[in-house]
Amino acid sequence: MMALFGAAAGCAQVPSGSADAEKPELTPELKALVLEEAPSDIPKQLYLDFNGKAELVGYALEPATMAAPGSKLSLKLYWRSTGKLGPGYSVFTEIVTGNGKRFEVAGSGPVRSGGLVPENWEPGKVYVDEQDITVPADLDAARFSIVVGLRTAPVAEPEPAADAAKNDEKSEKDAAKPAAGQFGPVYLSVLSGPADSKHGGVIATLETGLTPGAQRVRAAKDGKLPKRPPSPRPVSAKPRPAP
Repeated sequence: MMALFGAAAGCAQVPSGSADAEKPELTPELKALVLEEAPSDIPKQLYLDFNGKAELVGYALEPATMAAPGSKLSLKLYWRSTGKLGPGYSVFTEIVTGNGKRFEVAGSGPVRSGGLVPENWEPGKVYVDEQDITVPADLDAARFSIVVGLRTAPVAEPEPAADAAKNDEKSEKDAAKPAAGQFGPVYLSVLSGPADSKHGGVIATLETGLTPGAQRVRAAKDGKLPKRPPSPRPVSAKPRPAP
């Protein structure tokens, strides 16, 4: 009986090295961004749980409270993997104003588009995600929030063969239009911590030093915006003389 149990257990074992063979080899530079645990000296410690698959345990932001349009920010995020993610997930960062206007922040680096993308994360490890942010020059708000999260890329629904044949006959202008039946990205919901309507986690809110509408007024003075024609004055009707 014990022998049978031992044989069954032996059959259930994963072949040695089969799982590790699929993982990319990490360079010394990448290994420095993978930690066994979160550092105790993270400037801003927090806890954002993304659907039980990943946690944001802290960040460092410079400057931390004030950033005018066109200025630079340095952001460092500390992600802890808590569950295996399938292919296609990526980390995103957005700048969001109080009225809901969103600015996508272009991402680069190993965690964004290199060997440390989320599908390669190992549960239990902490990944350091460094990003340089330029505040949009046309941002016209007194303050904005930095929102981060994980999502998949949009996926286009395959078209039937008959429709595909028709598309070949379309002009280049029609072919450039977005394909119908496109599915939007799938976001990992925030189960714990402050979040916005798009399933991102809100990590910080910064002041810009502007008053709403200040940029538009300045642009109008510089002649960059067309001036509105003056409203016509109402003409009062004069009473006609009696015949």
